Amino acid sequence: MSLYSYSALDAGNNVKRGIIEEIDKAAAARRLLGQGLRPLEIKPQKAGSKAVFSFDSFRKNKLTKADLDFFTTQIALLLNAGLSLDAALRTMKQNSQKPAFKHFTGEIERKLKEGKSFSEALADYPMFSAMYISIVRAGEEGGILPAMLLRISEYQKTFQELTQFIVSAAIYPIILLVVGIVAVGILVTTILPRFEVLFQGMGQKLPFHVRVLMDGAGFISSHMLLTLVVLVAPIAWASYWFKTEQGRLFLDAKAITLPLISGFVRELETTRIFRTLEVLVKNGVHLATALKICSGVAANIEYQRLLQNATRALKEGQRIAPKLQGKGLFPDMAVDLLAIGEESGSVGEVCGQVADHYDKELRQRVKRIIALIEPLFILTIALGAGYIVVSMLTIIMSINDIAG
Repeated sequence: MSLYSYSALDAGNNVKRGIIEEIDKAAAARRLLGQGLRPLEIKPQKAGSKAVFSFDSFRKNKLTKADLDFFTTQIALLLNAGLSLDAALRTMKQNSQKPAFKHFTGEIERKLKEGKSFSEALADYPMFSAMYISIVRAGEEGGILPAMLLRISEYQKTFQELTQFIVSAAIYPIILLVVGIVAVGILVTTILPRFEVLFQGMGQKLPFHVRVLMDGAGFISSHMLLTLVVLVAPIAWASYWFKTEQGRLFLDAKAITLPLISGFVRELETTRIFRTLEVLVKNGVHLATALKICSGVAANIEYQRLLQNATRALKEGQRIAPKLQGKGLFPDMAVDLLAIGEESGSVGEVCGQVADHYDKELRQRVKRIIALIEPLFILTIALGAGYIVVSMLTIIMSINDIAG
């Protein structure tokens, strides 16, 4: 595959320029024609030419998650205001200052003119999830697309708030840990070696525990690069391994068994899955399709497998609640409520209640975990720094004894 820069005319005879990746010029031309563009010039992209792009230009030429959230909300508002879908897309294109967003909305508008539905046009872009496409399709079929888009916007906002809550709660302990490590590092690499030189000048032997600390400080000071490699290499290797299939299977299996982490994972996955079920089922998506989508929404492989088994059971005419019970992945209360919802035909409402309950439980659990971690970090840092300070005081007292 090679990169080719091109200039082409769109349906409105406007010149479009960009970069495309294909095996040769002919394939690149066919791809452009398939996109409704008439090639004017196609030439190989020179090596290193990408470097002319700055960070700001990169951001302007890439759609972000915030752009997609804005797109969803604005389309819903414009449709509610009485505009047609074409007019809404055209309005967003005209008022946007971001080239990538202008191009995106223009492409969606072009696909609609070619006869595609809105959901089919969005399905061409991998940034839109299967859940997003399913809800949009249900809105088109039911003639309530603006309401469905607002539901998607509310769904996204809910999970953004939950994510921001978890991140915000974790910021202080992380800062505390980093500051503590830096402080201990400065003591070990800068201050302790000076005491060692002073003590050696008096011709005295250091106490054993101080000698060990001094030797460690000396090694770190004289082999900073090696020390960084020793510290960073295991972290980098673990990060790489956990991204492999074997590593992810191991990590996901441990995440549902470790005492402190398993409860957090269970409540997080329960909230995510049941919230998705609520939104999909309430908006007319068949339960089997909703379960299949939820298996993609779940982050843990064990949950994905369980939901896939439940989907097959539902297609065979069985109820899904028994398939989710007794595995230890979902709380018993959540599964019991789902069974009641299946019997009463109110799966969507029940899933919403379950999601609300475990969302609150999850927030409380995060607060408790942070409340436990903060003093643990403080205690660990205090013990490490205290040991170093005591060792320094031992040296000072030894010097005073000699001088006396």
